[in-house]
This record gives sequence, C-alpha cells and structure tokens, in this order.
Amino acid sequence: MSETLHPAHPAHPAPPAFDASALARLASEVDDTTYPTVFATRYQSMLPQRVGRIAEALGHADLEVALDAVLSLRVSSTTVGTCELAEIAGDIEASVRREDLASARMSARRLAVVASRAHLALGGYLAAAV
Repeated sequence: MSETLHPAHPAHPAPPAFDASALARLASEVDDTTYPTVFATRYQSMLPQRVGRIAEALGHADLEVALDAVLSLRVSSTTVGTCELAEIAGDIEASVRREDLASARMSARRLAVVASRAHLALGGYLAAAV
C-alpha cells in the first residue's frame, strides 16, 4: 500500500481520514464504552454545518467567527479521530490567527473533500459498531 502525500506538505504523508484509536482513548478517559459512539454520531451529523460555518465566515472575512468555527472543528475532529480534517482545521486556524485571510481561504478549499472522506470513514466505523 503506498502512502498518500500531504498536499500542503508534500514531503510528509497525509494523516488518515479516521483513526479509531481516538475513540478508544475517549472511551477509556470517560470510562464508558457507549459514549464515544454517541459523540461520534453527533459529530458526524454536525459536520456539514461546521464546515459550512467556516466557509461562510471566511467568505464574509469575519475572522472572529471563523476562528470560533475552526476551533470547534479542530477540537471535535481531534477527539473523534478525523485526523486529516483536524490538521486542515489547524492550518486554517493558524492562518486566521495571523489574519491571513487569503491563506485561510486557500486551506479551506480542501475542507469539503476532506470532510467527505472523514464522513465516509467515520460512517463505516459507526456502521460496524452497531
């Protein structure tokens, strides 16, 4: 199996769309084996709105709303294990903090495709968990 290279950092392999070990860690941390599935299901249902909120905020050059939205996406994606999405959210966050709207918008162009991959990978995991 060949590695997929990271589009923003070609020398580094892209992170996985989904890493189930994050949910295993969450189950251990909260000492509840059902909560991670509930959390991941809620995350998956909210993903389109989270991505849309970032795109809308960046489209309106509202850096405050963009930062709030991208932090929400990054933290929740890290918790669930959608690593590729968490990394892009981190890239957008860094650009927004630098007030580099052009760079934030450029990184955000990849959000929909990466969110779709995360949604599919997480959906497969959740289907198997039922």
